Order: sequence, then C-alpha cells, then structure tokens
Amino acid sequence: MNPVYKQLAMVLDAIPNGYPASESGVELKILAKLFTPQEAEIACRLTLEPQTVAEVTRPDGISMGEIKSTLKDMVRKGLIEAARCDGGLGFKLMPFIVGFYEYQNAQIDEEFAALFETYYHEVLHKVMNIEPPIQRVIPVEKAIPHNIEVLSYQKASTYIDEAQSWGVLNCICRVQKRLIGEGCRHSIENCLVLSPRSNAFKNVAAIRDLSKEETLEILRQADKEGLVHSTSNIQRGVTYICNCCTCSCGVLRGIAEYGHLNAIAASDFAATVASSLCSGCGLCVDRCQFGAISCDNEIAVIDKKFCIGCGLCVTQCPADALALQPKSSSETSPPPETEAEWRTLRAESRKKNS
Repeated sequence: MNPVYKQLAMVLDAIPNGYPASESGVELKILAKLFTPQEAEIACRLTLEPQTVAEVTRPDGISMGEIKSTLKDMVRKGLIEAARCDGGLGFKLMPFIVGFYEYQNAQIDEEFAALFETYYHEVLHKVMNIEPPIQRVIPVEKAIPHNIEVLSYQKASTYIDEAQSWGVLNCICRVQKRLIGEGCRHSIENCLVLSPRSNAFKNVAAIRDLSKEETLEILRQADKEGLVHSTSNIQRGVTYICNCCTCSCGVLRGIAEYGHLNAIAASDFAATVASSLCSGCGLCVDRCQFGAISCDNEIAVIDKKFCIGCGLCVTQCPADALALQPKSSSETSPPPETEAEWRTLRAESRKKNS
C-alpha cells in the first residue's frame, strides 16, 4: 500500500467529521480505490477552506499545470469541492461522510461496497456517536402544528425556498447495501442537493437537475415511503436534504444497529398521542423506524427516549390521534449557526473523547 494513503487518511481524520483508523487498514483500501497516488498527494495539501491553484503547496516534480488539471479531475470525480474564493476559483478538501463518499455513485461497485461495510462495522460507526451529530432531523412539515411559531431551521421548505438550484442524486447508502445483497425496498433517487447559485447542477453528471416543485414532490414521496428528512446539523448554509431509513443510512444505522442514540440530532418536536382518538390500529408502530411507539391496551404509547421528532407517525395516523408538539426549552438547544461553529464544537468533542 502506497504510504500516501495513510497520510491522506490522517488528514481526513483530522477533519471534525472523522475518518478513524481501523485494525485491518480497510480505510486505506477505500482511499486507494478512489484516489490515484498523485490525487491523494495533492488532496493531502488541501484544507476545508478553498485555495487557488497557486496557493496549493506543490508536491515535488508536479507542475502547476498538472496540479490544476488533477484538481479539476478530482472535482469531476466528486473527491474534492470547487468554490469561489478571493483569488478566483478555489479547491477544498471534503470529509468522507458527509462528503466525497456520497458522490461516488459512478465509482461504487461490489468491491467498494464490501470495503465500506467492513469499515462501517469495524470503526466508522463510532464517529456517529460524537457530539454534535453530523446530521439532524427535519420534521415532515405538514406534521408541525399550524398554531405555533416555527423557527426557520426547523423547516425543509426554508432551505428549498432560499436555494436557486435544486438537484437529486442516488442515495449512496441504498446503492451500497444493494451491492452487498442487503438492499431495502425504498427508492434510491431521493438525496436532494441545493445551491444558492443558478444552474449549479446543469452540467453535473451525477446530479439530475430539478425544478423547485420537483424537489418538493420528492419530499412528499419520501413522506409516503416513511423516510426521515435529515440535513447537516447547522442553521445556515444547508446544501442537502437526505431522506433516510434505518435499513441503509449510515447515520441512522448507528441508532438501529449500535444504539448510538445521539447519532443524529433529534428535531425540536416529539410525538404525542390523544388516547381518546387512538383506535389502536398499530400503523404508527410499523411506521416508526426507531421502536419509539408501542401499543398498550390498544392505545399507542410514545417512548420519548427513542422519538426523534420526524413526524412520520403523525402523517400515517388515520384517526388524527398523533401530533408533534414542541419540546420544552430544557430539552432542546439550537443547532450550531454555521458549519464553522459546528466544526469547532465537533473538534473539541473529539479531543475530549480521544
């Protein structure tokens, strides 16, 4: 194994998201599958802030033109991100999750899928158990009571309304699970991406460009399928909305398979039951992916410990016996304002837990 992959793994693990080392070294095999040695060497010189080609430290024997060409190739492969900066076009490192892994639909095959599964069970799931979580739940909007004031970050429509471009790509988690023969029944094309720039996804091969209404329709279909809306755990600068399930989602599997109850930040709401209206049909029990609902004497009962406030039970209830209610101020705290604030908090938390 080329030592540059270990170097890149260490760079990625220094990112607050994390890319921990495993005993088997499977994380190095994943990087070798995705990055050429030259790409890995250049990626090691990038940061989470965009740098122009001239600002990127040059490895020995590689010309400026070669660096520029390689950086653009890496953007096309979904390994790094291009962004505007003071000097013009810049390039920045992406974390593994949520980051370049989600953009590997074109590259993923059975071998890659198996490597990821091994890595997930060996050590990757542990990064889902660090505060603050990488992602947070956005409740189904029609499940939120109309008579209460809702903060903008609690609604998916906020981010869709603010965007100027909308797109969708295949859920890499469901693609990966299908490749190892453990696929679920849920649809695949429902990972939404958002941009403040017009026509941002017009020429991106892996992303299907959408209208605003098509984006909202994907959210509606996700609710019908019982998929949990989630996004990055920040208030501003959101660029994606996932529609997740515990059978495939790498984040939610942290709860379902390892009991990491803080793998995802719950919403500011919790489900409640009007026992006088509940018919005991049990549809909500089947609908909840987290085992938060049971029936006692044919009346639904909510275990708040496991309720993440997604609202999927509310939209399923034929008797309107279920509702989302705001949690008390002592039970909630707002997500970090920006990605920079999230990184600081996450880095401090990882240091304490190291």
